[in-house]
Amino acid sequence: MRAGRLAAWLGLAGALLGSRVEAQSLTPGPPGPIFVVDVRGATSGIPTSIGLYPTVPDGGSVPSRGFGYDVGGHVYLFNLGSARVGVGVSVTGVRGTATDAMATMNIVAPQLSFNFGSSDGWSYLSIGAGIGRVDAEATGSSSALNAGGGARWFITRHLGVGFDLRLHRIAADGDIMGDSMTFAASVGFSVK
Repeated sequence: MRAGRLAAWLGLAGALLGSRVEAQSLTPGPPGPIFVVDVRGATSGIPTSIGLYPTVPDGGSVPSRGFGYDVGGHVYLFNLGSARVGVGVSVTGVRGTATDAMATMNIVAPQLSFNFGSSDGWSYLSIGAGIGRVDAEATGSSSALNAGGGARWFITRHLGVGFDLRLHRIAADGDIMGDSMTFAASVGFSVK
């Protein structure tokens, strides 16, 4: 099932990349212009704290990675030296299954970004603080810091492809969930 979804995403990306590409400006503007919306497929680690799985026996199997989505919106405010400063938020939702348990994780990640490049394509570094929630046999919810980066390339005036790599540090939630560091990767489409 997962391989089929990946093949569909790759096929769609190939069709877009193989289609007629509009001419790019010889003098493109800064990243932006004003906003970008991202829709991407994602994979992320899921915390494996024992408090999330109280009935799983010792040596049992719990999910450590999930697959799902990452959607976000970003607004570009002003230039700061060679960078364009932006603010935005992304929402990541993944679901993982294992022999003895299932878990879902949702993270809302507001971000402050520094964007480098032009309106035809740019890379970025960002950092922020939000909230993470893990639902397994028990539910843990806590603050989540994030830091990451990625890039976007526009294949037409308004449609692009891109990726994001992000670390999330989810704070402990009492006895249910200990401090967790997860790594998320997503790839998909951007619209400006």
